[in-house]
Amino acid sequence: MEQSTVEELLKDKLLSPKIVIEAFLASSLKLRTASQVTVPAELPNGVEMGQKIDQNIQPQMMQLQNIKDLRTRAVAVQAIKKLMEKQFEDIVEESDEFKALYDWSNKLGLRNNQVKVRPTVHEIYLYTERGTGRSIQKLMREREKIRRKVQRKPGENVNPIRFAYPEEFDPKWLKRLGGVLGYPECCINQYAEDRKNNVNVEIRASQQLIDEVKEKEVDTHVYYTGFFFPCSPRCENALKRGYEWHEALKELHPDLGALYEQNIRVNAELVIRQPELIQKYLTQFKPKED
Repeated sequence: MEQSTVEELLKDKLLSPKIVIEAFLASSLKLRTASQVTVPAELPNGVEMGQKIDQNIQPQMMQLQNIKDLRTRAVAVQAIKKLMEKQFEDIVEESDEFKALYDWSNKLGLRNNQVKVRPTVHEIYLYTERGTGRSIQKLMREREKIRRKVQRKPGENVNPIRFAYPEEFDPKWLKRLGGVLGYPECCINQYAEDRKNNVNVEIRASQQLIDEVKEKEVDTHVYYTGFFFPCSPRCENALKRGYEWHEALKELHPDLGALYEQNIRVNAELVIRQPELIQKYLTQFKPKED
């Protein structure tokens, strides 16, 4: 990769350091098979975009609460979904940040695959090999099958999270996705096992890190990529990948070493904050008090 291209990439304020390192460069350097960017959440102005969408659909959501007839309610729900999709198109896909994501994907010669997870949440996968794209498409088709099965017959023990994201509790699907995203096998297996046994992975990882910090300083290279929960804060396989990423990035451009170190510190801090962030997310599923 040309130094001028890297420098231009680093100067682009429409991209976050996380996207630059974990998505574009890690994929371009083939440090991982594929990377995943969740939009709008991971865009620099993602929080503001999400808030704007929520504000625009709030009147319709308030009206929905007053509809008691099931058939009328079902029609209203579909109308809201279409409105949410339109809001995503107008607010997210028309943003300079979103367009920069695709512009840089093309400049760097990366293939991409955009997947709608929810009406206002999409995942963008970046990769170099055509075969990876086929694997991702197959995984997404399987995810839809898992979701349809749960929607048809939820079962007594299906809570709102399991209903919304049932694939997160399917070990086989999780292991295949983890492999595509380049996670260590031991960490993938632990994640899938925890989900299967109803262990909250995020809280487990947070507590592990808190306990480890009490004993000694933690090498943050283990948190080499964001939203990754290693089997242990001392996982040798994750540490090895973290140092491989660090060396490859420093070799590419001298400024990338410091940027990477900053990024993995942020990743570690986010792991510690997971219980707080999860609680904030779950409040949206709680019924509003009159």
